[in-house]
Amino acid sequence: MYRFLQLIGSPSEIGRYLASVLQRVASPFRSSAWEHDLAFLAECAAIIRHTHSALWDELAAFADAFDAPAERSLFLRAAALPQACSAVAWQHSSGQIFVGRNYDFYINMPTRDLLSTSSSYGYQHIGMNGGLVGGRYDGINQHGLFVGLHKVMADRQEHLQPGVPFHLLPRLALDLCTNTAEVISLFRQLPQLSSFNYTVADRHGHFARLECYPGQPIGVLEADGLLATTNHFDHPDLVRLQGRRQRDDSKAREAFLCTAISHEQGDPWLQTAQAMSDHQVPVCCHKEFSSTLWSGLYELTQQRVAYSFGAPCQVGYRELEF
Repeated sequence: MYRFLQLIGSPSEIGRYLASVLQRVASPFRSSAWEHDLAFLAECAAIIRHTHSALWDELAAFADAFDAPAERSLFLRAAALPQACSAVAWQHSSGQIFVGRNYDFYINMPTRDLLSTSSSYGYQHIGMNGGLVGGRYDGINQHGLFVGLHKVMADRQEHLQPGVPFHLLPRLALDLCTNTAEVISLFRQLPQLSSFNYTVADRHGHFARLECYPGQPIGVLEADGLLATTNHFDHPDLVRLQGRRQRDDSKAREAFLCTAISHEQGDPWLQTAQAMSDHQVPVCCHKEFSSTLWSGLYELTQQRVAYSFGAPCQVGYRELEF
């Protein structure tokens, strides 16, 4: 179920290779109408081409291998939308920058790929993909930049304008950006299609939580030293868009991660791993529809990275060559 794929070469080469190792998987959940509207998707594709033309070439090559219209590549599914995720970014007293990140979703989600990408059209990076083609759900690039996504269960907008699918935003950041300020600038230029939070952290200790909702300016919450991100909006301009949806669980995970980290005591790598393995709140989940499918540990200063392929309390972390 878990695979490690190395992506090397031109956009078309990577697109064709991915088509050879991936299968289209139907979502068990109701899709949005715009996912099947080719005219709408064509307008979204124009935004991708303008922002990162090589990524569009990769996506189009993938679609061509399946005899699908190029525009469909923006939302070819091998899995469904994530429902929960937690992340914490913090700076140790030594100056080192650490990030812990759990991805939680439906336990039967079929695609869980770790992708190492080295291309001529973007920065080298390593990160996870849950099945939506071309996307990254979390990862770190060669400049020590981390980006990870978190679904927010907000009210749906009635009239959606063309924008960038949620899974391609971390990919654009990892390909094109070197630090948190550049990611903030990039996201502010791009219209959103979905309600998501994004954790951004760089090797200089600049952290940001980017809160996104279609048709709204992104909410930027910046921090130095410590930042936790879960699945609710905190920005005052966006909180109202969650309506009456329950937020207690998400707020509890955020509060726990803010208190579980000590800037002075103990091994910071181990501290981060223990926080992501917590069962009190819990941060590490074992429910059928909210199960921790993978967990990542990152030290951004020296580009150290490890993944647990499954719940970290059961599997443990495997450190990888970057």
